[in-house]
Amino acid sequence: MSEDTRTPQINSAKIPISGNIIGAIVAVGCMAIFLIGLPVLWYTFPIAVALGCGVALMLHFVRPKPRGSSWLLAGTKK
Repeated sequence: MSEDTRTPQINSAKIPISGNIIGAIVAVGCMAIFLIGLPVLWYTFPIAVALGCGVALMLHFVRPKPRGSSWLLAGTKK
């Protein structure tokens, strides 16, 4: 007896979506579906967005080295 181990699933990586406004609409739509479907995300999503914006601002304004300097330290030392 052989069992069919294949399970039909939708592979979202194979769905072609352009990178313009249609891609943004799909991304926002998927995010809305997850937010509506999982009530736990109602509380964690705003916190995650606030923390992400805070980290983005910190990375934007805090620069440990001047622009143009090498960030590959192992490749520059001899």
